[in-house]
Amino acid sequence: MSASAPAPGEPLLAVRPRPAPFYRSRRFLWRFVPVAALALAGVVALLLSGTVALPFQPMVTLVGVGGSKLEYLDDPQVRAQLLRRHVTVQTTRLGSREAARADFEGVDFVFPSGQPTAELVQQRRQQAQEYASAHRVFVSPIVLATYREYAETLRAAGLARPQPGQDPGRPIYYDLSLGPFLDQGRAGRTWDDLGIGRQGVSNGNTVLAQTSNVCAANSAATYLGLVAFMTRGGVPDSEEDGVELARQIRPLLREQGLPTRAPDVLYFIPEGRGLVPVIVIYEHQYLAYQLGRVDAGAGLDEDRVLLYPDATFQNEPTLVALTAEAQWLGDYLTTDPELRRRALELGYRVLDPSLDDSSAELPGFLAERGVPAPSMSDQYTRALLPDVPTLEAMITAVGDCPPIPG
Repeated sequence: MSASAPAPGEPLLAVRPRPAPFYRSRRFLWRFVPVAALALAGVVALLLSGTVALPFQPMVTLVGVGGSKLEYLDDPQVRAQLLRRHVTVQTTRLGSREAARADFEGVDFVFPSGQPTAELVQQRRQQAQEYASAHRVFVSPIVLATYREYAETLRAAGLARPQPGQDPGRPIYYDLSLGPFLDQGRAGRTWDDLGIGRQGVSNGNTVLAQTSNVCAANSAATYLGLVAFMTRGGVPDSEEDGVELARQIRPLLREQGLPTRAPDVLYFIPEGRGLVPVIVIYEHQYLAYQLGRVDAGAGLDEDRVLLYPDATFQNEPTLVALTAEAQWLGDYLTTDPELRRRALELGYRVLDPSLDDSSAELPGFLAERGVPAPSMSDQYTRALLPDVPTLEAMITAVGDCPPIPG
């Protein structure tokens, strides 16, 4: 018997190679690799967007009150951009002056629609020796929104003229001679007197512009200041002088009927033509409306047009930070490129890098989107508002408003 031969009756044992791990099998790889590649691409996208670490980093919630400009912070794209920086905002919309009267307990920032109310907020904080920091975010001039037949009636009367560079047959931007326009209201002239019947319309109401509640809204207070400037040819000399002037011009702001809470909403509905034929709004509200129509494929609304008063005031929405966290928010809103781009998409004139004046970005952006740009001319008369105490006294005289607390 050979030494290498097995003994009779002993079992034969075969040594087989170890099977490959399941994760190296062709079937597994065929199914797993595409899924893994997709997941990896998703992780890369999250890393690039800055949101992958959000579940593991603390969120900061900032509470704010303010006027109509809070709509910017409520915009979904703005909120998404803030979320990438681990910040959320909770907002309560009031009129700008109402926001200045609010209780600031638990509030991180106030975002009024103009400088006068921002100054009031800062004064309150200074008197209480509490933190306040102001941040100019963008610009949106006060304009008078109307309908083509009213603008053409003013044009025929020599009170308005189309801005240059538009379709001469269907302009949507007009320059308005504010002084002569106000004279129509002082004289009690109606739209019928002015000849609107030639446009196929009848309206026996006095030629006036509708505003929001002057006690609550910055737009109405600014228009009050413009009317006062045109009436006086300058600003009042004192609070007493301002109150006397306010009593003189009160009919131009009160005889259009009861002020509405959100007149811009009425302007953009089909029934608006009969409810608010001329209304004081912000330029960005009209531009955002037109941009939205063009983006939706509906084209320009050529029946709704804007009147630009020949006396203008550079209205600057200002975020007043009441906490250090809100100061970061104010800085971020004014410097982040994506937020600046979103402001343009919402119709605002963003400020130049020095924050000294509105930049020239808006006309180019509107041209890209197929919306005509209004004139950016600096040839208009720069109106001045009274100082804050005088303006407050005038607002109170016109609207019988409660005072701002000290």
